[in-house]
Parts: sequence; C-alpha cells; structure tokens
Amino acid sequence: MSASMFGMPGMGPEPTPVSNQPKSRFQLFKESPAYTILVNGGLFIAGVAFIQSPFMDMLAPQL
Repeated sequence: MSASMFGMPGMGPEPTPVSNQPKSRFQLFKESPAYTILVNGGLFIAGVAFIQSPFMDMLAPQL
C-alpha cells in the first residue's frame, strides 16, 4: 500500500493539477454564502409546506 493512500489530498508525491480556467458564475455563486442561505431557506419553506399539507394529516395518526 502507498503511504499517501490515506494521506491528505495534495500532500503526496504526485503533483496536483492546477486549473487556470476562470470559475463559472454558477461556481462563484455556489461558493458564496447566498447559496447556503437559499438552499436552507428553500428546504425550510418546503418543510413547512409539507407539515401544513394534507399529506401530513394522512401520515399522522388520528388521536
């Protein structure tokens, strides 16, 4: 087994490829905090909509 097999990426003897390509607008957006806020906000809204939907009434036992 290679010693760098379980090491950190880029720390082994093999050189890491360097990308000189500019980042796309989507990649820049995905790395920004706005992406995290939008994803979490969207999941929150979807969860609230699911809880308020008739599907939740069908899944919950009637007491």
